[in-house]
Amino acid sequence: QNLTALESNRAGLSTNTILTVLSISAMRNGLEEQLAAVGALLNLSGEPGAIVPLTNTKNVLATLVHLAHNGDTCADVRNTACDCISTIGLWLQALAGVGVVPKDTEMELLPTHRVCGWERWVNLTNGHLGPQ
Repeated sequence: QNLTALESNRAGLSTNTILTVLSISAMRNGLEEQLAAVGALLNLSGEPGAIVPLTNTKNVLATLVHLAHNGDTCADVRNTACDCISTIGLWLQALAGVGVVPKDTEMELLPTHRVCGWERWVNLTNGHLGPQ
């Protein structure tokens, strides 16, 4: 956890291997190891360059969600996991908010909470179902 406290170290420590080890450590039974691992993930979540590795590394988000919602998890670990998820969510919302929107699209505040489907099997040239 101490290594991730320095901002200059965070991007370099956001590798698949290190994030996997932190995720495994966060799921172990030792309270000190859990707190250190989740604390390190929280520190890394504050680094913009770590968001893609955090979200792409297998089981990192699943581990955080599990720890946040498991009633048997220590309150400090649960709160830290929730804080980490919130921080990741804020970065993702910020990234979505600065995306390029086509000119003919109606502007809406994010998130819209709408579900929409992509009609990838509709052939736009003739309107029939099938690959484009």
